[in-house]
Amino acid sequence: MLAPAAPTAASPWRALWHVPVGLVFTGAFAAVAASVSILTLGRCAPWLSPILLRFWGRNILKIQGISMEIEGAEHLAGRAMRVATFNHTSTLDAMIVPALNPQGGVSALKREALYLPLVGLAVWSMGFLLIDRGRSEKAQRLLRRAAERMERQRLTVFIAPEGTRSPDGDLHAFKRGAFHVALASGAPIVPIVIDGAYALLPRQRHVSRPGRLRVRILPPISVEGLTRDGLSDFAEELRGVYARELADMRTPVA
Repeated sequence: MLAPAAPTAASPWRALWHVPVGLVFTGAFAAVAASVSILTLGRCAPWLSPILLRFWGRNILKIQGISMEIEGAEHLAGRAMRVATFNHTSTLDAMIVPALNPQGGVSALKREALYLPLVGLAVWSMGFLLIDRGRSEKAQRLLRRAAERMERQRLTVFIAPEGTRSPDGDLHAFKRGAFHVALASGAPIVPIVIDGAYALLPRQRHVSRPGRLRVRILPPISVEGLTRDGLSDFAEELRGVYARELADMRTPVA
């Protein structure tokens, strides 16, 4: 089993070509994806968006000179209702997750993303799942609609339990948002453990280094019997699973 390659030292000259190429590729992709979705009134989004996002994710990583070693890909194979959680340490996660997208894969975003310029159009046209982290009745209605859509379309929903990028690469506390979605839908949790992304593109940098990262996808964890009162304990237990897997992935192979 290969460990993540030590990142190559970032060259200031490299940014002169890979940043513009990445921006042009992303801009062209966004224009095509949004145009197709709008022209078809969003009818093709459920099956086309995961394909397009997977194409974008894999190719934008290649442009940056980043390769992935994936273990346990069979746990995301096929179309099924599930909540795929991932540890969030880098902007690269926004490319890694789409690269892993199965058919029916979508990312969960805060409802406020709809109101961001250009981003909101992409969120609407490509069928992202919208949730609200609040406890109001409105937030609960949105959560119920999200759960109904997950069941109806058999969606795999990607959510970072930490909520935001780790500032130091360490595993931080898991919030309960992802587990509220799992509880409302009854979907199992599929943990995705990412190692090496922080070294290639930490939060304080804007240009990634080339290198290799590892992704370990674990077997589904049932939420049968889980209650709202048990969400905090469940989140802490899952965080422990991530901590053990990361330690194992970082252990040098003899």
